[in-house]
Amino acid sequence: MKYYFNNARNALRVFLRAAGVKELFAPFELCSVVFKAARVEGVNLKFYHVDKNFYPLQEFPQNAYILYPNYFGICDEQALKLSKLYPNLIYDAAHAYFTEPLGVATIYSARKFLPVADGGILVTDIEVSTDFKKEVSVLAPADYEEFLKNELRFNRTNEIKLISDESYKVVSGVCDAAVRLKNFYNLHKILGTFNELKIPKTLVSPFVYPLKTDNCRILDELSNSGHLILRYDYLKDIMPVPLDFATQRRV
Repeated sequence: MKYYFNNARNALRVFLRAAGVKELFAPFELCSVVFKAARVEGVNLKFYHVDKNFYPLQEFPQNAYILYPNYFGICDEQALKLSKLYPNLIYDAAHAYFTEPLGVATIYSARKFLPVADGGILVTDIEVSTDFKKEVSVLAPADYEEFLKNELRFNRTNEIKLISDESYKVVSGVCDAAVRLKNFYNLHKILGTFNELKIPKTLVSPFVYPLKTDNCRILDELSNSGHLILRYDYLKDIMPVPLDFATQRRV
């Protein structure tokens, strides 16, 4: 079943609540709002690290609930392997919107890929409650200032809501996976020789082009490109290059 909520963290909360999850393995290298969402539901977090290929550095109990994020949308193989090893894998596809669901639950973030102000999708065979109010319909953020205001709107409250009517119209009608994939590999042709990360030859739904390099010229070119590049606190040595960079500029 597919369920639509106002954001991905609340989609996760609804699943944790419905499945009665008491303990969850989660990577240290993850956005803190995910940790907060789990703790609000009374879930005990046990942390693990990932290696240079974003694969867990430890094994887990067979029936443990394990949250695994598809980092930058380039970890399809890792997620698939884990789903075969652990039946209670919770697949965090916030950075991989167009990938197929895996494990006991998959969480998508529509507002990371589509022009919407809200939208988190839960795919699971477990029946969950949808007895929540709908999010208020607002226009998608047009610039960085509006983006921050929209983020604060979600950070100020823990209230779970269903996706807004306006966002649902977009989510149910838009699909640009092929364009994003083409842009990703165009960027790889330009930046691949400088990238210390191993980029898979076959991907489905990359979010950004993750670049790890100590080449100062390339980093300066990207930083001064005029594009908004938001780095992640939990992976500070990797520059997440927006995919539309491939259509507008060359380094």
